[in-house]
Amino acid sequence: MKRILYILFLAPLCLLSFLTMVYLSTNKGPLFMIKDIKIKGIKQLEEGEVIKRISPFIKETIFSLDAQRIKESITAHPFVRDVSVKTVFPFSVVIEVKEKKPSALWIDEKGNVMVIDENGEPFRILGEGMAKDMFVINTKEKTDMKWIFEEINRWIKDGIIKKEQISEIVFAGGNMTLYFAQDGIEVILGKEDQKKRLKRALMVLEDAKKRGLLIRCIDARFEKGAIIQERQV
Repeated sequence: MKRILYILFLAPLCLLSFLTMVYLSTNKGPLFMIKDIKIKGIKQLEEGEVIKRISPFIKETIFSLDAQRIKESITAHPFVRDVSVKTVFPFSVVIEVKEKKPSALWIDEKGNVMVIDENGEPFRILGEGMAKDMFVINTKEKTDMKWIFEEINRWIKDGIIKKEQISEIVFAGGNMTLYFAQDGIEVILGKEDQKKRLKRALMVLEDAKKRGLLIRCIDARFEKGAIIQERQV
């Protein structure tokens, strides 16, 4: 029985060794020559752009691959947050790209529409078909934009408001105004206690809907209550 098990173990090993020897004797290229490069995770980047960046650091074989230089060259692109490079023996290289996530839009002081990443940093000009599911922050100063982005995301995280409800946030002279995506309702929050005022405005809006009112604007800049303007039908 032991002899049979030994033969069953040894036979595949011998066959693998034989095939390896045949390959080595017939293969005219370098040993472990790179034949396949797989690039994963790219949506904003073009594959050709990545290949162009890494081509100076792709050598003939896996062992001569400069993985660190490849990682650095791709990470230097403004769309990219992180990169990992893996070798899959005997012939493949797998490059995993983690792109920055488009999270909001910012209209800057020059009127450019910039895409903001998940950390509130502008990293590219808005491209075609990218505006879906992103609210717009309309303010001149970058510091104000970052504050608004962080504040809105805290409200979303706390469940006060949903991201898809927001169309645009306008911030001018210290005053914040929200525009709702579905109905185009304007909610004026003013300069102070914006979170508290937003909660009050949402309560007023919910009550107005129950009463069948079509709201155009809610001015929540008051200590108690809010002023509503109905939409003209």
